[in-house]
Amino acid sequence: MATDFPSDLLAARRDLDAAYAALAALSRTLPWSVEPEETGIAATGHDPHDIARPPTQGYTEQDAVEVARLKADVMRLATLVTGHEFWSSLSGPELVEARMGLINAAKACGAARRRRGGL
Repeated sequence: MATDFPSDLLAARRDLDAAYAALAALSRTLPWSVEPEETGIAATGHDPHDIARPPTQGYTEQDAVEVARLKADVMRLATLVTGHEFWSSLSGPELVEARMGLINAAKACGAARRRRGGL
């Protein structure tokens, strides 16, 4: 099913992908705990999946503000995408196919923009 998506929906989905990627990238650079942890051990000794971690000073105030901002962006954009009026005309498998189509269209659009040197 080839779908022509409204430009605002496609842009919102592309922005959602970018915001989520920015949040994931930032998260990879941050300490493992938001709060300072002196013991550094998140383990009980009873679970084979327990992991001993080094002590951490936790997030800086700037880190916490940026994480909160990015999470708010992701939530706002996800709400915009999922609540868009475009979806009201679809149901069942057609709706699922269109939602997957939007994801793929946004990725393709983003890749094309990057090839042209855009954001």
